[in-house]
Amino acid sequence: MKASLDILRDALGRKVAVLGDMGELGADERQMHEEVGKYAAGCGLDLLICAGSLCEFMAKAARRANPHLPVIYEPDRRALLEHLHSYLQEGDTVLVKASHFMHFEEIVEELQK
Repeated sequence: MKASLDILRDALGRKVAVLGDMGELGADERQMHEEVGKYAAGCGLDLLICAGSLCEFMAKAARRANPHLPVIYEPDRRALLEHLHSYLQEGDTVLVKASHFMHFEEIVEELQK
């Protein structure tokens, strides 16, 4: 996840990260989501969108680390799909990343419409 954010950091234009839950992390899952949120807050993003129950920790950590970064939290993929286009602007560079069980391929398909 951090390596993907590093690539987005170097993109041109408005940078948007759409991140979902990371699976199979064991007992440290909350801490690892918080760590990614804190990391994302320092990556020069213009918008961070987090979706999934574990990503609530990511969103909160990002807000604490960078109160100036707009952070949106959606409880699940369906809620994100309902609002996705309202969050984005023409020309955005968008990173979409989550564990496979989150089925974020639906997010990518929606972005292609």
